[in-house]
Amino acid sequence: MSVASRPRTAADLPGQLRPLLALRWRMVRSKRQRLLLVALALLPVAMMVVSVSAISVLPAEQVFNILLVTPTIYLAFLALSFLVPLAAGGGYQLYPPEQLPAYPLRARTHFLCALVLVPANLAWVISVTGLVVLTTVTPGPVTWGTIPLLVSVFTFVVMATVAGHAVGWGVIGIRQTRRGRLVTWSLATVGAMVVFATVRGGAALPLLDRSPTRYALSNALAGYAGDWRNWATGLSAMATITVGAAFLGVGLTRWTMRRPGDHSALDASRPHRRRRARASLVRELIAVDRASVWRAPALRRGLAVLVILPGTVAMLSGLAWPSLILLPGLVAAGAALLYGVNTFALDSSGAVWLSTMPGWAQAVFVAKAWVVGEVAAASVASALVGGALRAPAPTLASQVTATIGCGIAAGAVVVASAMKSSLRHPHRAELMGPRDTPAPPGTLIAYSVKLATLCTVIGLAFTGVAYSGPWWTPLVLVVPFVAWAGLSLIDTRREWESPSTRARVVLTVAGG
Repeated sequence: MSVASRPRTAADLPGQLRPLLALRWRMVRSKRQRLLLVALALLPVAMMVVSVSAISVLPAEQVFNILLVTPTIYLAFLALSFLVPLAAGGGYQLYPPEQLPAYPLRARTHFLCALVLVPANLAWVISVTGLVVLTTVTPGPVTWGTIPLLVSVFTFVVMATVAGHAVGWGVIGIRQTRRGRLVTWSLATVGAMVVFATVRGGAALPLLDRSPTRYALSNALAGYAGDWRNWATGLSAMATITVGAAFLGVGLTRWTMRRPGDHSALDASRPHRRRRARASLVRELIAVDRASVWRAPALRRGLAVLVILPGTVAMLSGLAWPSLILLPGLVAAGAALLYGVNTFALDSSGAVWLSTMPGWAQAVFVAKAWVVGEVAAASVASALVGGALRAPAPTLASQVTATIGCGIAAGAVVVASAMKSSLRHPHRAELMGPRDTPAPPGTLIAYSVKLATLCTVIGLAFTGVAYSGPWWTPLVLVVPFVAWAGLSLIDTRREWESPSTRARVVLTVAGG
């Protein structure tokens, strides 16, 4: 066969990431939407600047306390960098696999696409913002030394993210078989028992003080102080680890994608128990939606991370009550991004058949909103319980009521916002594979920034009233937020009751 007639393979294709990103950008046809995406991308930077300006006026004692917990925050971000790709099955996809069947993508492209889409994860964005803010205010006022400090922070962020995705692809490859899944679950169980025993035995603080992530903070502080030799040495070490992790990640991605799995065989032969009938149509639809969330691999993994990770991190970090007040809102926003921003996609192609059922239109909205609220409540409760276990004793009773009130208010607002977004901007999403997402990457990024901003404002409002009134003041503040959320849900339900609106949503989630 001549070279001219030889069919092109994935190895012959030129650089694939750039044209794929360009195509995705061209699919955003409105200039207004493009400007909005750019503005949303810059919003975390603005949040960092505002947060640094606000924290820079804190007393020296509180700045010292921030210095003590910063290495733990670095360690929490490192753990998050490993858990995010595991929950997403290797990371988000730039395109659903069924959209590019005739264009084979290299393993390197899959790995790089997952890295590029990391900012679509709300938890990652918030963690990076926290790292930058805490590290910036720790050494002192903002000077020219802040520039090498930020270089160290972002180098650590890139290193942790690349290494996490490399390990994530390796674990996913191991889990392709039943034996591999047993091994990984056994190791996870042992790890959880070790963490629990360490915390209960009082050995958590000494271990955190010797955490390897303290070297990353020391490198950033060396850059701020002008210790160029140590700063360059640490920076070179992190850059070397990043390059090595990138090559390892590409190799593990290639190995994982070529390794046959046994998921389809198990799913085809596994017996399923028939659910008992519920007393009403609403309860029946709630049961179906719960089963749909748990049946989808991407949602099941994401739900486990949402329930376990925030509480574990809050418990290990020993966050103070002022920080705990902000936590429920951010966790609730992450719960909405799991699938709540496109909740009608749970019905998928079955939405056409379900829409013919008598009374379905009135019951399905209530069922969807209820299940989204359950997911948000479970994640918020986990974060609050985990944070309260090791938080220092509150100095004011209003701190406790503000934390609980923020969780209730943020949960209600997030559910209302998610239902409105699901109705006005539905998307086709199969949610069958471990890397499927409920919406396109650009949409997820826009939703994540919107919800993060909204929940941060709610958290700041409750933080303010926690220190400016009696213990019951935060509970009073809950009322307007819950009332606004209720009115929004009523308005959204009225839109849903329009036959033309329902037809648009059903046809979109069923056929695209």
